[in-house]
Amino acid sequence: MRIVLVEDDADLIETIQLGWPDGSDQIDSFTSYAAFKPLLFSGGLSGADCVILDMQLPDASGTQIITEIRRLSEIPIIVLSGWGETEFRADLINRGIDDYVLKPLSVKELHARVARLVRRRAPPASGSEASAQINAVTFDRVRRILRLGREVVDLTHAEAQLLGALVDAAGRIVSRDELYLKGFGRAHKEGEKVLETYISRVRQKLEQLEQSTGDAIQTARGSGYRIIIQPAASSAGETGPA
Repeated sequence: MRIVLVEDDADLIETIQLGWPDGSDQIDSFTSYAAFKPLLFSGGLSGADCVILDMQLPDASGTQIITEIRRLSEIPIIVLSGWGETEFRADLINRGIDDYVLKPLSVKELHARVARLVRRRAPPASGSEASAQINAVTFDRVRRILRLGREVVDLTHAEAQLLGALVDAAGRIVSRDELYLKGFGRAHKEGEKVLETYISRVRQKLEQLEQSTGDAIQTARGSGYRIIIQPAASSAGETGPA
């Protein structure tokens, strides 16, 4: 893997590089936004597999850098932060990150999360269709987009993974644990609401293209989610949009 590390703490850079479990991986480090910009704006991220981004750089905010990366690339982004408040994490998710790691960090855990994101970025297996219909909306999982006519809505890597897992289940309820593994490459942590935030975003993006299509993603209370491509008339029951 080729990893782009944007971090201003020289000691942490050294810790990550020396503790990285796979010596065949390449880690390119940048200690400021100014140093990172030439790679970003030259299209250099096309040759990388993942960006690891510190939220507190000396010359730019992490949110600003996330916005710039997402404007140019769908590369997986993992944020490093000393803050773990729910509102803060939700804002980062809305800006398009794929995962976050709290400081102080475990280098082995960081490596595992990067590796899972990179594996899940690969083209779908031969058993999965490259595209699927969700009512009138086309889900192109290779390009990670939703399309209706000429209108196109982009999906982040994690959003596409979650939607793909639901589509592949063909109406079966997909558990929260399974969705965390497939969408974020990690186990669910008690009390966190990351999955709910992502599902809400996917529903909103479907709604952008076709009204009420977001309702195709249904909540199985206490279990997980499922997608009903041709939803029947709504009725009282255990499952339903939430």
